Amino acid sequence: MIKEFILLLTRIFYKIFFKIEIKGIENIPEKGALIIASNHISNYDPPAIISFASLKRKDIYVIAKEELFKNKLLGYFLKKMGAIPIDRKNPQISSIKKSIEILNSKKSLLIFPEGTRKKGQQEIKAKDGIAFIAYKSDAKILPVKINIAKNNSKLGKIIIVFDKPFIFERYDFCDKQTLKKISKEIMTKIYSINI
Repeated sequence: MIKEFILLLTRIFYKIFFKIEIKGIENIPEKGALIIASNHISNYDPPAIISFASLKRKDIYVIAKEELFKNKLLGYFLKKMGAIPIDRKNPQISSIKKSIEILNSKKSLLIFPEGTRKKGQQEIKAKDGIAFIAYKSDAKILPVKINIAKNNSKLGKIIIVFDKPFIFERYDFCDKQTLKKISKEIMTKIYSINI
């Protein structure tokens, strides 16, 4: 109940202050293992994506940088929302295993493959973590592109596009080259989305 209430308030916030525009929500599968993979441009991205994707999926978890959990109140709410803390420089095995377990349970996981925010729409090389999790879980990938368009509002207008899910090319074994290929395929799908 707490989670549902927070998600509702979040959607109201974005509709009022950002006049948010959501496209392709019908592309979100209602069940099955799913990695929601998005570009990352601001701190507004995770709650925006989760709150609107939750209209189709109630089982969304998210990988979040561990620094956010240092604040006890914020950390409490993040855990209630299904956030998994991760050290971006030295990802812990436990966080990776938890992510794979979630997907093997046919749930969904939001990941920002680039591992950090960036300005503009220029692509940043993806971390190998998403590729490893995808390879080990056999989950479908749902590419998402988010953008903040400047308008008369100080905050700007947020546009989120959920593209059609895909299954990446399967490989016989998992090495660094394979992970780079999977990461590249995912990022290409994200940045080929038109907004």
